[in-house]
Amino acid sequence: MNQRICITLTLLAFASITFAQNVVFESIYLEPKMENLKELGEKMKSHNVNYHATAPYTASVWQVITGQNSGKLLWIMGPFTFADLDSRPSDGGHDEDWMGNVLPLTHGMSDGYYWKLRPDYVYSPSETYQGPVMRVRVLDIRRGKSEEFGNAMDKIMEVYNEKKPNHSMAIYDNFASDQNRDVAIVWQYENFAYFDQDLAFAKLYEEVHGDNSWNHFMEAWREIVESASDEMSQVMPEMSPEQ
Repeated sequence: MNQRICITLTLLAFASITFAQNVVFESIYLEPKMENLKELGEKMKSHNVNYHATAPYTASVWQVITGQNSGKLLWIMGPFTFADLDSRPSDGGHDEDWMGNVLPLTHGMSDGYYWKLRPDYVYSPSETYQGPVMRVRVLDIRRGKSEEFGNAMDKIMEVYNEKKPNHSMAIYDNFASDQNRDVAIVWQYENFAYFDQDLAFAKLYEEVHGDNSWNHFMEAWREIVESASDEMSQVMPEMSPEQ
């Protein structure tokens, strides 16, 4: 897992788009047919190399290892702007290859979304950082609580910018959101060993915002967030175009 994939999301490289506007990613889940997994890997790799190896249509593939989508593949394209979608790969055999060679080796696609970056809510430890382990928390924000959510994340960003952890974080809005996927918080890490540490984010938060501030934050958070779901994924270089 020491190969570097041009994913920018993780994904998804956040530092290079920190101040950009209208940064969008597309995500799609695919459920592989396990008996065809090797062939799917070859076909997916070929498709991404031929049609998704250069910006703004760069793609990466992730293996979902926790959460309700465990066992599925997560295909991510971007970063791009919505204007780029008007010229996205479709001709030159793209659609025929996807529909004829990739999809038949799966049980189909699900949960396709466009995620738009909030440029004020991006942290990366370096301009070249690309973490191969990704954690995503999808939030359902209570109606009328969007401003409070932004205020809460302002406080979180203060902690990241002052304490400078060695992983990345970014926030995305679900464009044309469904009822329970309003916002995604995406973290990327160098490896799974990170989670063996005593993470103690509450302690860091209180070092920045004062004693008992974490309890106040969590009280407000419970009023802001209706529900949340988490999953972790690991990039699959064998299915992603190498950069």
